[in-house]
Amino acid sequence: MSNQISIPEFYSGKNIFITGGTGFLGKAIVEKLLRSCPEIDRIYLLARAKKNKTASERIQEITDAPLFDVIRAKNPEIFKKISLLEGDIIKENLGLSDNDLKIFYEKVNVIIHSAATISFNEPLKIAVNTNLQPIKELIKLARKTKRLDCLIHISTIYTNWFERDIREKIYKPKYDPNEIIEMSKTLTDEELNKISLMGHANTYTFTKSLAEYLLSQEGHDLPAVIFRPSVVTTTLKEPFPGWIDNWGGTAPTLFMTSIGIFKHPRMEKDYIIDLIPCDTTVNMILAVGWKVGTEQNAKNLPVEAYNCSSSSLNPISYKELYSGFVEMGRKYPYNFTLKLKEKKPKLIKMIDTTYDNYHKVKFATTTRTTFHSENPIKLMKLMSQKDLQEFDFDVRKVNWKSFIETYYLGMRQYLGKENPIIFQFYERKFKDSSLKII
Repeated sequence: MSNQISIPEFYSGKNIFITGGTGFLGKAIVEKLLRSCPEIDRIYLLARAKKNKTASERIQEITDAPLFDVIRAKNPEIFKKISLLEGDIIKENLGLSDNDLKIFYEKVNVIIHSAATISFNEPLKIAVNTNLQPIKELIKLARKTKRLDCLIHISTIYTNWFERDIREKIYKPKYDPNEIIEMSKTLTDEELNKISLMGHANTYTFTKSLAEYLLSQEGHDLPAVIFRPSVVTTTLKEPFPGWIDNWGGTAPTLFMTSIGIFKHPRMEKDYIIDLIPCDTTVNMILAVGWKVGTEQNAKNLPVEAYNCSSSSLNPISYKELYSGFVEMGRKYPYNFTLKLKEKKPKLIKMIDTTYDNYHKVKFATTTRTTFHSENPIKLMKLMSQKDLQEFDFDVRKVNWKSFIETYYLGMRQYLGKENPIIFQFYERKFKDSSLKII
């Protein structure tokens, strides 16, 4: 593929439709497209209507985030390339108006489906409506597009977490996805919740697994691909290190561990935890889109899966991770007493959230599953040196000790709203006796 067009060249002139574009990962995808592929034609974001908010005001809400500071300083006019299409993934035709459907059919070249419920224990009906049904709608709509190059379905590495070795293949579920969709329409919530999840820990992984299989079977004639990230964390380096905008995933337990309030049950274990930086994830998503979109006869090829994970390429243990955050708590002391006086209700709520979050994601920490990531390595071999630098997703190069500091300070700055200038004064380390994990 030495004569292959570059990634920015592929996206040049393209119209990209994104679901979940107002979420953590979705915003990072938008930012990267604007910064590294400035010749795109337009980004269409699917978003629910908001009372008393115009489309332009909604877009400004998104782009006012610190994440967009770099591109705002460099090229503020580029935000005009973002358009908002009002809709809802749980509705027929994604809730798009007739006019917006016309835009979708005639203009969209790349679909990035990032929207999902990230609550692991939703009632099954809600999980089906949010994680499974939208794939069926997208397949139907994608077939009517005139210029589709790629449909990227963002799934999760944990769709079949109970397997010992997760390969980059589509696993056949015990249930027919269409039967589950129909049952969700006819059965009561109580009846539906009695359905066995067949080894899945929760309704999230159950419906995500069904969605993957549905796409592989009914979207086999589309240029479609399944992308499976593991636990997405802060940015590693783009557009700057440490950006994060929510307390999801591992963030609450890591932060509470660093200030001595929480001790992770696996903190002293050498079990492997699978983490992936946000910008690493985004770069791989766009590279995968380029690969599928430039592939000859992509519509006639089987739907592939890409495991975006670190455990098989550059593993880090729970012991390394949590011990690293304890060390960060010593290196950059957190004035917990002062913060408790200022924001006691918020901190108490965070403590509750930490324990609740731990129990929700416990399933992902109680097995020694290996996630194999061979397709990303193959993908890198197809890319030019310039693209490898601009869209770097080689997790093998991540220095976890350095990244732990980036992760910690990012949480303090972007979630804790602390002025980063103060970190330089945190040179004094806690004495061992002053930090007791309870």
